[in-house]
Amino acid sequence: MKKKSGLFLLPLLVLCAFPQSPAREGKLKIVTTLGYLRYVAQEVGGDRVTAVALANPRQDPHYVTPTPAMNQLTSDADLFIENGLSLDIWQKNVVDASGNPAIQPGNPGHLVATVNVPVKELPTEVSRAWGDIHPQGNPHIWLDPLNIRIVAGNIAERLKQLDPANTAYYQTRLEQFRGRLDAAMFGEELVRALGKSGGDVLVRKAINNELADWLKLRGLEGKLGGWMKEAAPLNGMKVISYHKTYIYFADRFGLQLTGELEEKPGIPPPPQHRDAVVEDVKREGIRVILNDNFYSREAADYVASKTGAKVIITYLDVGALPEVDTYEKLITFLVQNITQAVR
Repeated sequence: MKKKSGLFLLPLLVLCAFPQSPAREGKLKIVTTLGYLRYVAQEVGGDRVTAVALANPRQDPHYVTPTPAMNQLTSDADLFIENGLSLDIWQKNVVDASGNPAIQPGNPGHLVATVNVPVKELPTEVSRAWGDIHPQGNPHIWLDPLNIRIVAGNIAERLKQLDPANTAYYQTRLEQFRGRLDAAMFGEELVRALGKSGGDVLVRKAINNELADWLKLRGLEGKLGGWMKEAAPLNGMKVISYHKTYIYFADRFGLQLTGELEEKPGIPPPPQHRDAVVEDVKREGIRVILNDNFYSREAADYVASKTGAKVIITYLDVGALPEVDTYEKLITFLVQNITQAVR
């Protein structure tokens, strides 16, 4: 009996000697820099993951101060996700201080979510004299819902790599999430009318700026719904913003961005530039000024007082307001608040 008992104990000792994979022990722990990344990771990962964001969704994502609590939070993370494009460069201090080798850049546990996203506003030169210029292009990619489909795909592929036993589960979650995005973007009726691959077809047409003509040719323009229909009044509307935040949102929904209140990115506008903006607003007939909640609205209010334009305080991340607790609600918030301002 003693010999038989030893044989049963041997496998148990071997299992104890080597840590099991996170997938066997329980849920994968995901830490993200921003709230929208946490939301997408949780939607794709479902009940196989837990996801938490480091940044306060109401603060400027460019300038986040790392804390010991952030370092501790990432110390046992299985996957760390950053936006990249030099937006959340503060994450490097957190990752370095975490003491967690799995999430160091170059390892499977570290993901730059914006890989393969088409980036706008790549600078031709980079100089301190030009202010807070992003050398890899404008990083605010998540304000175009079509880019979120790419981000979700990147996250799904990394989860499959870390947890291959649940590959089919993550793929199903990805397809379901993209399906919800497509319905929110184009309207459920239109997506359903085009069949199983309807969302993919509509996305391709939208990316190539062929959607309106393609729908008209097929007599489907009356079925278009979602954000694309709701944002129709924005097509061609001229606006200014405090910071270069909205290029992706504007391009997707037809807004014309005529300039910024900042003379240089990251630098508050001097009085002479502020007065020049007043003249631009009058000349162009601009009715809306977009001001991110974490920037002072002093300059925007000044321009509005001289021109009659309306200042809209915008929130850019999931969780910035209690009623903006999903990515879909974030885009709905932006579309509805801007369209209401011009009615």
